[in-house]
Amino acid sequence: MKTINISNKTLRKLDTYEIREINNFEAKLYLLPGKDKWHKTMNLVKIFYNTLGSTFSNKMYTINELIENSETINIEEISMPKKLVIINGEVSGYTQSFIENRNFKLILDDPNVSWIEKKNMFKQIGEILDRMKKIRENTNVKDFFLNDMHEANFILNTETQKINVVDIDSCKINGNRPFASKYLTPFSNISTMPFKYIQNHDINFNGYVVANENSDYYCYVIMVLNFLYGENISGMKTPEFYLYLNYLRSIGLSYKLLDRISKIYEYGDNENIKDYLDYITGDIIHKSKKKCFELRSK
Repeated sequence: MKTINISNKTLRKLDTYEIREINNFEAKLYLLPGKDKWHKTMNLVKIFYNTLGSTFSNKMYTINELIENSETINIEEISMPKKLVIINGEVSGYTQSFIENRNFKLILDDPNVSWIEKKNMFKQIGEILDRMKKIRENTNVKDFFLNDMHEANFILNTETQKINVVDIDSCKINGNRPFASKYLTPFSNISTMPFKYIQNHDINFNGYVVANENSDYYCYVIMVLNFLYGENISGMKTPEFYLYLNYLRSIGLSYKLLDRISKIYEYGDNENIKDYLDYITGDIIHKSKKKCFELRSK
């Protein structure tokens, strides 16, 4: 187990790190300067507010599994924990490398970023999912899924211009218990499909779904649809959902993409839609918004 001891006195002296316009109710973030041989480095320290109970124990197990398997996972675009942080003899959080970044959710909301750039970032997310699948297929880490996939848990690394995954401590790995996920809730249509989106019945843990490949692809599709629709579409009832897909077809979106999107509420397995995102054009994005759909539906 890799650890670092930080005193309360040292912690109080560290600069805090605030994520603009992104809510964070789980932990407080600090910046910790360091050195790697002769190079100066910067680490992000995540200290949890609640360090008691089964949920925190599950969190610590998850983080330790990520640290222990970091060389096996070896996906540069996933921001992995480095060390557990011990304060006054108690494990309270962890460190990871600090990345100069811009949050993906804020990018999607920014009209000054082109739709082509946004689409390419979505494709990068699909590529990360492909790499994770290869890890599951080719290593001993068979149980590894992002679980809490939503827009604010991705960032653009402004140095590499690559999309990175953050807040990985809520992932599914090596038999840990389920964590909550923004789009995997009993208020979405997945609640009627327990054979595909496996429901968690352990009341000691607040994750509604036991993450798997279908749930990761579901969240990915929801993110893309949110981008097109302009609002969160995960709570849309099934009839309206398919009405919206028909509307997207009427404005020119290819069946090749729509057929794969529609799978999220069908019996078969979901697919990674990254290779079909080029069917999305600027004209389709302009016409796909909620207000356009509602005007057509009246």
